[in-house]
Amino acid sequence: MPDLHTLRRKPWARLLLGLGLALALALWPLRASAHATVISFHPQPGEKLGSAPGVVQLIFSEPLNRSLSRADVATPSGRRFDSDPPENELMQVQLAGNELGVYTVHWTSVSALDGHVLHGAFTFGVGVAPGGTQEASGVALSWTDLAIGGLRWLEYIGLLVSLGMLLIGRLASDRPRVTWVRTRLRPSLALALLGGAGVVVAEALNASPSAMALLTYLTSGPPGWARAARVAAEAAALTLAFTRARHLVTPAVVVAAIALAAAGHAAAVRPALGPIFVDAVHVLSAGAWAGGIVVLATLRPPGGWRGADGRALLDRFSRVALITFALTALTGVLRGTEELADLGDLVRTPYGLALSTKSIAVIAMLVLSTLAWRRVLPAPRAEATAVAVVVAATALLAAYPLPPARLAEAEAIQEGPQSSQALPKEGDLTLGESAGNAVVGLTLRPGKPGANSVWVYILPAAGETAAAHTTVDLVLAGKSQTMRLCGATCRTASVVVAGGESLELRVSGSTTGSATFTLPPLPAPSGTAIASSMQARMQSLKTLRINETVRPARVPFYADYSLQAPDRVRYDLSTGASTIIVGGTRYSRDLPGAPWVSEPALPVVVPYYSWDGARITALSVISSPSQTGADTVISFFELGGGGPIWFSLTVGSDGLVHQVQMRAQAHFMDQVLYDFDAPFVIAPPAGQGS
Repeated sequence: MPDLHTLRRKPWARLLLGLGLALALALWPLRASAHATVISFHPQPGEKLGSAPGVVQLIFSEPLNRSLSRADVATPSGRRFDSDPPENELMQVQLAGNELGVYTVHWTSVSALDGHVLHGAFTFGVGVAPGGTQEASGVALSWTDLAIGGLRWLEYIGLLVSLGMLLIGRLASDRPRVTWVRTRLRPSLALALLGGAGVVVAEALNASPSAMALLTYLTSGPPGWARAARVAAEAAALTLAFTRARHLVTPAVVVAAIALAAAGHAAAVRPALGPIFVDAVHVLSAGAWAGGIVVLATLRPPGGWRGADGRALLDRFSRVALITFALTALTGVLRGTEELADLGDLVRTPYGLALSTKSIAVIAMLVLSTLAWRRVLPAPRAEATAVAVVVAATALLAAYPLPPARLAEAEAIQEGPQSSQALPKEGDLTLGESAGNAVVGLTLRPGKPGANSVWVYILPAAGETAAAHTTVDLVLAGKSQTMRLCGATCRTASVVVAGGESLELRVSGSTTGSATFTLPPLPAPSGTAIASSMQARMQSLKTLRINETVRPARVPFYADYSLQAPDRVRYDLSTGASTIIVGGTRYSRDLPGAPWVSEPALPVVVPYYSWDGARITALSVISSPSQTGADTVISFFELGGGGPIWFSLTVGSDGLVHQVQMRAQAHFMDQVLYDFDAPFVIAPPAGQGS
């Protein structure tokens, strides 16, 4: 790293340091959020139902502001039903009656993370098809968004010019003093306050057009406090500019810039501290560079910019501009491209075109600044015009309710049946457990060292409605984060893992409990070969016994099975009941000592195992003798007629399954298998036949 002396003497060293710092900040590991847009509907937009639903349910991509988010449903006769206060990402409207016709749903979501507002509407029909195009996610840019974008432009220009004036004033005061520099802070500070206050008021009224909306908006969690702090800092800076304490204007403007970042898109990224810091650096560096350029355009140096006085100030500013440009360009452009699904969005989406315009204007500023620095063609006014274009594009980008990448995320979650994203696919690593009375399936995608998406399928015994009211917290390396809702039974989060870590899922709400998963070394090997060999060995058995425990009933259920190929089974239950099946005859009794009752029955096929009968997906080796010195454990997933099922099988050195763990809705089964090919015979009860 360059020492301090080198940094003072070598412009290239300052530039490299700035580039390195900017790159580190811009590549800060982030989990992007998709704004509070709808990712799951019940009923679906445009759906035709046979009868009216008892409840309309919307699930959003972020936690909602309970005070400002709302929904309502208008029935065919004009009756209106309002939503209950949201619970995290869930919003529900209870309906009464069963009218035939078209129902209209309107919703407004205010993110509890960054305070951004989205509106949407859709229809569904009862007994009729609603028809028409359904716009449910609120992604269109409205006139209200554009108006708020115009107010943002005023605020951004005011803050940038104020920061630029403070910098130019400081550079002019260095020895020897540049006496001809005169800056007027008050107009730019007034513009920042006017724009900032206008944005906050307009956003509050956009969320809820009521007298109390502004107070609620400014007191609802960190986003509201950041907005209040921003306007307060802008007002304080303007007030201080009229007093003798002008030296305090600089910290007030810096606080306003930081609060601006804390109230923006960065607040919705998790963890938020790094992105907010990046955005604050972007605003401050843009003020120093772009704001400084605007201020230079307003000055008239004796002898012009090619004269000695003009060149002296340009030299001082150029030394600062190198680093501030690097910070501004990298933090701005790289953060902007994170909002694109791919580079094609730069030309095929309005958001991408605005970002392209901003990038071109930044390049133009760079060229003009280089010409001025080389004293070839100083053109501060042309640079100031480019600054105005960049700020206008920035305000327009901030106005978009849902940028392309966030829209793509929401649409990806919405694809297919509700919660299908949480179900394992080939190539995933998946593990199943129980938490309280809920089955919990954890899927790691792509299941390789590094950044992964964690998908959790959770289904309590009470079903999907109860699942929607269940909160899941993920604990990794002692740090807890609430997982994002992606459907009634779906939760998701992003993690960075190397393999071998323990992930704990803490469940609360409709059921309470926890499940701990220990990850294998990543990537986990495929278990296909082991499973194929194991299945051949298990199917060749002539006899075996199984001890089985089934939960989550208050009193666990136990059963002892004896199996004899090709068609004989005996099982004794913890209730005292026993059953023997021999060929096409079933013998059963309810209690020990009770008489046996025989009846015809369909023959059973032995051997038959709990994992037989459905397609196996995401088969992985969780542990092997080379890793633990113990038996091999394989895990996989099946989607049968009874719903999603997770299996874990322990395979011994003999190639046979010795333990089975199965997790499905309200059915947590553990089996111990033994007496393989033992010399026993299953016969009808005494006196009941041969």
